[in-house]
Amino acid sequence: MNKKIIYSLLILAMIFFITSLLIFIKSGSESKDKGFQSLQSKSDEEIKEPTTVKVKAFFFTESSRYMRPVEYEIELPEIKEHAYRNFIELLLKGEENYITPVPEGVTLRSLYFIEGQNMLVVDFSDELIRRFPAGTSSELEFIYFIVDNMCYNFEEIKKVKFLFSGNEYRTISGHIDIENPFYPDYSYLYLRGQ
Repeated sequence: MNKKIIYSLLILAMIFFITSLLIFIKSGSESKDKGFQSLQSKSDEEIKEPTTVKVKAFFFTESSRYMRPVEYEIELPEIKEHAYRNFIELLLKGEENYITPVPEGVTLRSLYFIEGQNMLVVDFSDELIRRFPAGTSSELEFIYFIVDNMCYNFEEIKKVKFLFSGNEYRTISGHIDIENPFYPDYSYLYLRGQ
């Protein structure tokens, strides 16, 4: 074979190799950029601003037999139970110049929503049973403080069942039967003009 032909073939092979290498490198960097862009858009989606919702928490007052509304804006997590928990903890915390009919030191242990029954089951610490003041009206105020607030603000909740330290009790302090769930009684709420 002629030296000229061999050199020509070698030059063509090198050109082909360099071109292939450049195409390979360029396609790799484009896929990295696309990968980075897709990761960046995913992280942008994950960092979205949290959704908030306006709620009305109703509290008792010294001057009225009705619970009066106080407006709040709470975060609305994707998991409904987290929103319920946040709202109940807001209720337990109370509001200045209002009455929260819950003994001090009571905490929410857990809760769960039974979708087929539209029922929220709330489980409070047994501090509630041990520290609860005697009296029918005290029990009713506590029950409807929780039930009315939850049903009013979360339309999917139609009734509320109470547990204490994971157990069912017949009554809180000897007056009102709490073995069955409670439906809301909005006659406790001040709803004029709403």
